[in-house]
Amino acid sequence: MSRVLWLTLVLNACVALSKIVYGHATGVLSIRADGFHSLTDSVNNLVGILGVLLAARPADAGHPYGHTKFEVLAAGGVGLSLLVMAYDVLTSAAGRLSGVAEAPQLDAKAFVVLVVTLAVNVGVARYERRQAELLGSTFLASDAAHTGSDVLVTLGVIATVALVHAGFPIFDPIMALGIAAFIAWTGVQILRQNLRYLADAAALEPQAVHEVVMQIAGVASVHKIRTRGAPGDVHVDLHVQVARHLDVVAAHRVTHWVIDAIKARLPGVTDVVVHTEPAAEGQKFNPMPPE
Repeated sequence: MSRVLWLTLVLNACVALSKIVYGHATGVLSIRADGFHSLTDSVNNLVGILGVLLAARPADAGHPYGHTKFEVLAAGGVGLSLLVMAYDVLTSAAGRLSGVAEAPQLDAKAFVVLVVTLAVNVGVARYERRQAELLGSTFLASDAAHTGSDVLVTLGVIATVALVHAGFPIFDPIMALGIAAFIAWTGVQILRQNLRYLADAAALEPQAVHEVVMQIAGVASVHKIRTRGAPGDVHVDLHVQVARHLDVVAAHRVTHWVIDAIKARLPGVTDVVVHTEPAAEGQKFNPMPPE
């Protein structure tokens, strides 16, 4: 997965820098804004690489629950950087609309830059989508979808450049405002999602955990189900009532069946803590397998 992320990082960075440099040199705000939007793909790749590196680090005395929240913090930094980019594009577009900034100096190179970078984006999106299926990676699937959104934005910018070239420069700052809004919305969504992870919001539906546990032999009931964590590192704790005639050894065995079943059937669960209790007198339970 690291190899895929490094390759897409280089390609995305080349696409972003081409648009930003050309847009800045010619004063075409929509192209520069599209470059900032493409730059978010490179940042996402860096976050993915960071996540892979952090995931490889085991829990230690100082971090008994692992290091996955460092990835969450890095992703939050991505959200903040997007808001900064959106503000820069917004102020430039506002200056153009108010007549403070100069009109863009457009030439045929604009179409060359956009068409070439569009082709690279299409290739990257298809490559990441294939690798996501092969590796079973939700991150790569999400990043492929984000790169796919770049394709749509760039198509809009190409149309805008054509209008500017035809003598309608007003469409350049208008398109830049639209892209700025899109970047800001993406940044807010990233911050919102990662704040949920940091605040230990529920990571799984309790009913999903309940259904898994209630199929385990020896279990009579389950309650006080709590979950937290980020995708790929979900922590679960719960109380399970087991058949009251079981001795400590048998009850311990049932507890591990519960832990193994949750990890096997609910993707992303890495840690399960079970508080085992005896069922009430006469309470029904799932039959135990023969010894």
